[in-house]
Amino acid sequence: MRIGSKAAILLLILLLCSLSFFSQPSYAKKNASKTNYLTIPVNYVTDRELTGETFGPHRRYATDCQHHMYYGTAYVEVPNVDNKKDAELFKALGWKVSEHGPSKIASKDRIDPSDPDASKKMFIDRLKKALDQSGKPELCLFVHGAADGFEDCTQDAAQMAYSLQKPIVLYSWPSDPRRRGYFIDGTDVEWSQGHFDQFLKDLMALQAEHPLEVISVSHSMGNRLVVRALPVVYGKGLVKDWEIVSPDMDADTCRHYILGLKQLNSKLRLYVSNKDKMLPLAQLLSGGYYRLGEAANPTYAANAKNIDPKLFQRIDFTDLDTGLTGHSIPFDLISNMVTTDQPGANLELVDEGSVHGNRLSRFAGRSEKFNSTSTEASFNKKVVRTK
Repeated sequence: MRIGSKAAILLLILLLCSLSFFSQPSYAKKNASKTNYLTIPVNYVTDRELTGETFGPHRRYATDCQHHMYYGTAYVEVPNVDNKKDAELFKALGWKVSEHGPSKIASKDRIDPSDPDASKKMFIDRLKKALDQSGKPELCLFVHGAADGFEDCTQDAAQMAYSLQKPIVLYSWPSDPRRRGYFIDGTDVEWSQGHFDQFLKDLMALQAEHPLEVISVSHSMGNRLVVRALPVVYGKGLVKDWEIVSPDMDADTCRHYILGLKQLNSKLRLYVSNKDKMLPLAQLLSGGYYRLGEAANPTYAANAKNIDPKLFQRIDFTDLDTGLTGHSIPFDLISNMVTTDQPGANLELVDEGSVHGNRLSRFAGRSEKFNSTSTEASFNKKVVRTK
């Protein structure tokens, strides 16, 4: 589609308005002035550059990539908004009570990277210890989205661990929190694909010698890594739950990666929001092609016959989406769906008949397809409040 002068002006306004919002972590910032904080260990794997006490927005290797990763554990403080007090849970997950709030840079226990094979083995041993200490085989693998600095995505991972109450490992690819880096992020997430695929193979090797069930949670552009890795793990029994949140990926390109694959023998949930203003903007920047995570998307209706509703759900969480731009991560909703297949207290899943695109979606898409987007299929659900 062509973008005229008015569209260009609107696009510039949206970009400028989004700057301050997308440089912030997307976890829910509830009022924690009268509560304590919990320090949560986030095991991380990253191919970002090492810059002082943290990791920057650039690749570890500018040229001649050696395919070696940095490994370690970040200790991230999150507000204990649910006033959790279970000492046995804290011990099992390595959580500790803290009286001060999150610092700009989390303290880290970095593994010496000088011997890549030894550092990988030491990290896998940390994962084994975390699983043994938790007493369960479940491990959450969290992959962040675009425009996410390392410290911000560790906050998101810690918030996911807080809600899910399971050990977590963060895969952090070189994303730039400055919005002008959006297109660079698109190239960097592709550069990271081989590294992410190798880490999944490392987890499969771990599973061969230790009980392991992976819960994959991925947000926005990070879903490109996850979807493109599906052929790597297909039929291997590694991932028990795929939680795909607001994926910034071409919807039809996604179909190319799953052609020839039968329904995964695991749960897959796709979370979408009609409040999301960033995915229609990404659609504009990508030539008008629909993003997989857009709530109003004709791709769903076109493929309804090939989807098993017992294993796949498309969940519209518009009523829970927060922030001016939308595109948030519904941590508690994801946790509840993983553990109970229900959305949580005072919430209900209902069938969704159709979605009318928001104004930005109508602007970004072809108007003849946006009168309404049919979602008449049993896998289409919407979260509604009961109180």
